[in-house]
Amino acid sequence: MPGTAARGQAVRTFCRICEPSCGLVASVDDGALVKLSPDRDHAVTKGFACHKGLAAVDVHHDPARLDVPLVRGADGALHAVSWAEAMAEIGGRLRAIVDAHGSSAIGAYLGNPLAFNALGEQHMVEMLRGLGVRRRFSAGTQDCANKWAASEAVFGTRSVHPIPDLRRTDLCLVIGENPRVSQTSFFSVPNVLGEMRRSAGRGARFVFVNPRRIETPERGVGDTVLIRPDTDVWFLAALLHEIDRLGGFDESVVARHGRNVDGLRSFIGPYQADAVGAVTGIEPGTIRELARAWVDTPRASVHASTGLNMGRQGTLAYWLVHMLSFVTGHLDTEGGNLKSDGFYPNARSGAGDPQRGYIDTEFGKLRRGGMPGTLLSHSILDSAEPIRAMIVVAGNPLLSIPGERRLREAFGRLELLVSVDIYLNATSGLAHVVLPATDMYERDDLNVINVGTSARPFVQYTPAVVAAKALRRPEWWIAHRLLQEMGQPSLLDSEQPDPWAKLRYMLRSGSGIDLDELQHSGEPVLLPEPPPGTFYDTQVHTPDGRVDCCPTTFAAAIGRCHRLFAESAAAVDDGRLLLIHGRDRWMHNSWIASGRPDRSRAPLSMHPADAAALGLADGDAIEVTSDHGELETTVAIDDSLMRGVVWMVHGGGGRAEGANPNALLPTGAGSYEPLSSQAHMTGIPVTVAASSEC
Repeated sequence: MPGTAARGQAVRTFCRICEPSCGLVASVDDGALVKLSPDRDHAVTKGFACHKGLAAVDVHHDPARLDVPLVRGADGALHAVSWAEAMAEIGGRLRAIVDAHGSSAIGAYLGNPLAFNALGEQHMVEMLRGLGVRRRFSAGTQDCANKWAASEAVFGTRSVHPIPDLRRTDLCLVIGENPRVSQTSFFSVPNVLGEMRRSAGRGARFVFVNPRRIETPERGVGDTVLIRPDTDVWFLAALLHEIDRLGGFDESVVARHGRNVDGLRSFIGPYQADAVGAVTGIEPGTIRELARAWVDTPRASVHASTGLNMGRQGTLAYWLVHMLSFVTGHLDTEGGNLKSDGFYPNARSGAGDPQRGYIDTEFGKLRRGGMPGTLLSHSILDSAEPIRAMIVVAGNPLLSIPGERRLREAFGRLELLVSVDIYLNATSGLAHVVLPATDMYERDDLNVINVGTSARPFVQYTPAVVAAKALRRPEWWIAHRLLQEMGQPSLLDSEQPDPWAKLRYMLRSGSGIDLDELQHSGEPVLLPEPPPGTFYDTQVHTPDGRVDCCPTTFAAAIGRCHRLFAESAAAVDDGRLLLIHGRDRWMHNSWIASGRPDRSRAPLSMHPADAAALGLADGDAIEVTSDHGELETTVAIDDSLMRGVVWMVHGGGGRAEGANPNALLPTGAGSYEPLSSQAHMTGIPVTVAASSEC
């Protein structure tokens, strides 16, 4: 295994906070990480790095970091132990649980940082398979599960997510994304706002669709069409309806490469611009103008992110995003949407049959793979065969999954809770065993996160910048050490374990790159950019090789969509506000608030007119109530919001005292989208009132 960098040198590495994987230079002095700087010689990121990436040095040095394994003693406190003692504790408890109840009594939660850890996710999944763990939960059902389900149904593979050809597009529609705060998701572009500005400078038009005003003309990027949260599917249906009315469907493309377009037309038929105006909050004339612009612009593209994903119909909405590109002839064309591969062509490996993608469970029919996070507490408290042991890796579900109060009760019922993390957080603070993981600069890594979504693909290896402090260990080692403890085959059985074997094969077979040479050079290797004209031959993996314009697996969801539209129309004037989630520019979920506890206090942001109508002012103490819970916080005035919409930071509370908006979100039946298990986290009706203690 490659060693750490030498002392007293600058080490080329890259950021692993979000998807662009921006190149960095780590300054190492006497074996310690001193500073992170943008890598100005990086062939792709060219010296760009955001403040979150550079602030990761503070996370690395945070005195609250975990250094040694901890086991909860008879006195209820966590005590430092050796790795052998910690593993013996876990192994003994797990064996007793499995002997009494079977491996189905073990559950697991995998958090967001594992997606940015080339070895961690792969080997943790191998560990769970080895232990027979079937009930798995992840951050994906709070984030992007709808995208996997929609792409599998439309293209026959969950791994295909065409991205805007930003440098050549003349019209780009961006739905539910805030690149000023968190770059982009499923679309890897370093300095995406800079790229947008450059495109806008040559005349490209950008239109953001969001309940908050993301961009304005004076910022030089674009403008925002304000939309009521959780109505994206009807906006997109109306947009497609108006485009079709204008003759904007490319019949030749649809005939050659698609099927079931009549089903698509049947679905969008009722959703004329005039019909959806009141529900979406978008003037019909605005939708018609966008439809005309789309038809009149030869090079148009579209992208959607978490604001769209987190609604009740994220899969149908993302389906329509794909359709907007495909049926109008803007998929696989210059300036439209293109599919990137990176170092490994992942479309075939992600292929699946949506007809076989669902299984019957005690909670009803669920998508195979990760279970809805909103059923985690129910799988412990209400299941006929309850989870009795949980392994939580790189995650903090108490803050990131809806229903903290119930989940806290559930975790208290567990016979074993194991947490693998870099911090003692809200979740690991309840654990029986806590295992200290390395951070991103204490392990070697590969930028796997942007395979398939990078506008300018590259592959880069980084050594561990510094040696892991104290008894911290990388997640792949922890996974195999636990397998070893449980008597299962483990890489650690070998005198020279190679955790890179799978990725070594993927690099060589996918792009002819030798991992040893990549490790030795330290240079990022540029890969072919997404080429127009190859998509339908290489990326579509449906049985007949055609894009499915209206998958039969969507039938029940389409009926539900029509019913929800009628319900939403009736609720437009019910007087309640609609809650959305967002990210603070200084935070990433709940963990980059490290050293900045003021950022995790999570006020409720309101439009000034909504606050005035309730007799509230900036900083006032308030009570916020939904059908699912309540919380106390303070008001923050925000005139970028659409009237009737309020927002809070996702994962708020952090390691400081503060409100967690997940207390207001639904759990259990009806809390997730049936097609994808995606949690319903946006457009939650709430009432706001001055605190009764004022």
